[in-house]
Amino acid sequence: MFKNLLLAFISVFILSSAVLSNTWTDTLQGNITSNVSLLNTKRYLMLGTVFVKSGGTLNIPAGTQIFGDKNSKGTLVVERGGTINANGNSGAPVIFTSAQPVGARSAGDWGGIVILGRARINTSSGSDTAAIEGISPSVYYGGQNDNDNSGTFRYVRIEYSGIALSPNNEINGLTMGGVGSATTIEYVMVSWNGDDSFEWFGGTVNCKYLVSYIPVDDELDNDFGYRGKIQFVLAVRKPSVADVSGSTCIESDNNNGPNYNTPRTQPHISNVTSIGPKQYDTSVVNPNFTRNAHIRRNSLASFYNSVMMGWPQGILYDGSGVTCAIQNDTSRVKANIFAGCYNGFASTNAGCSFDATAYTTGNNTILATTAAAQLSNPYGSVSTGNYSPSNFFPSVGSPALSGANFTFPGVNDPWFAVTTYRGAFDQNSTWLDGWTNFRPDTIDYKALPIGIQPISNTIPNSFDLKQNYPNPFNPSTTISFDIAQTGFAKMVVYDILGREIAVILNENVTAGQYKVNYNASGLPSGVYIYKLTVSNNNSTWSAVKKLMLVK
Repeated sequence: MFKNLLLAFISVFILSSAVLSNTWTDTLQGNITSNVSLLNTKRYLMLGTVFVKSGGTLNIPAGTQIFGDKNSKGTLVVERGGTINANGNSGAPVIFTSAQPVGARSAGDWGGIVILGRARINTSSGSDTAAIEGISPSVYYGGQNDNDNSGTFRYVRIEYSGIALSPNNEINGLTMGGVGSATTIEYVMVSWNGDDSFEWFGGTVNCKYLVSYIPVDDELDNDFGYRGKIQFVLAVRKPSVADVSGSTCIESDNNNGPNYNTPRTQPHISNVTSIGPKQYDTSVVNPNFTRNAHIRRNSLASFYNSVMMGWPQGILYDGSGVTCAIQNDTSRVKANIFAGCYNGFASTNAGCSFDATAYTTGNNTILATTAAAQLSNPYGSVSTGNYSPSNFFPSVGSPALSGANFTFPGVNDPWFAVTTYRGAFDQNSTWLDGWTNFRPDTIDYKALPIGIQPISNTIPNSFDLKQNYPNPFNPSTTISFDIAQTGFAKMVVYDILGREIAVILNENVTAGQYKVNYNASGLPSGVYIYKLTVSNNNSTWSAVKKLMLVK
């Protein structure tokens, strides 16, 4: 009897260990005080709060997968003086996601990412530092160095994070506290977050190419003296998911006390496509959805050249400090499209003879319905999430294809890419391709190869691009290729019309035999083309093959 029980225990232990090893192969925990580099051939379980301390550096290569532990509320905090270098690429993003299995993931499964710097902030006490909310023991952000550098955070997905510890005390998808302008943050997607997707607490960091997908609360929350620039944002809501505090796309304020302290919040935001909850003007939405933008507490926020559709209200200009700044052109809401925002525009305590409706309609394009914006199919897949990038593109004749204006002082700046179109996309935009995923609920990460993987160090006699396998495939396939000479390799997927869909590989590769995984979960069924090009000082070689996605 005892022998049978022992054998049963050993069998269960071996089975459990096998399941564990197929999910993650290492842990990330404790304090990082030196230069630590992760490997994209491992899968990491993040346990508890991991602190990158002052003087420490965490390097995360393209294709690395990090799973936030639910029980210990796995969270990554980069403290002032610490550095993070998360360097994904369009074919192999860095992925932070839930450790829960497919079918059991939900918003708030783990904490999130917190980056703290030494740039100036606005506090009610006048102090140049403050404790960031949601983290225990307390860690501080802020200082006097607006050019502070916390590292690089590029081509990163953050999924199922965001823990609301108590009212106004939450961990967001990506929290930035006092982060300086020398920091690089671009190509970041936050999906299914339990609070805000992105929140800036002061600082000056500039951000480009952001995706906020179905957060519980706000998409872009900026406060405590944030003064950075933001361009190219896609923000998508689900009609049933909103927060009791009132969910918006853009919430901007200073602090909760004497908020004329300096520096005042003054971001300049351009080229947002905000897909609000009101689908094609008829759907019933969660009553906790409030408005596309709420500017309050003397914020000097400005936003331009954006498409904002399907919100119960367009903007609330809240308080005389806001309305006088808008009226006197210290902050601006100009050259935007507001579509299907049924309750219009409003203000409270409007000083300087401010008229919310007259100002907004006089400086922006107002459309009665969301359909009038003529985007391709922004609500067509909200129930399933099977979006492709082109869902959000303006159709022929859309007012979004023209009307952008970069002559205003806030966006007349070389940092901004000047566009003729309004919103985050024209009909040829490619910045979503490859690295984004609108169905993280279906991805069995432990089954996916990570990034580019060597098959053999043997140097082949010639270049070769193999046929993908399996083919047809759904949703992932593997592509093998031979590199005869070291060079810069780029592999791109195109649709049948020749439009670029994804960049799978875009880096220097030494001679050898390789394979790379391609996941097409966000694309519709069809025939696609993939092309490999390898260039060096001597020559350029390329090859093309077809692949077929069948769902």
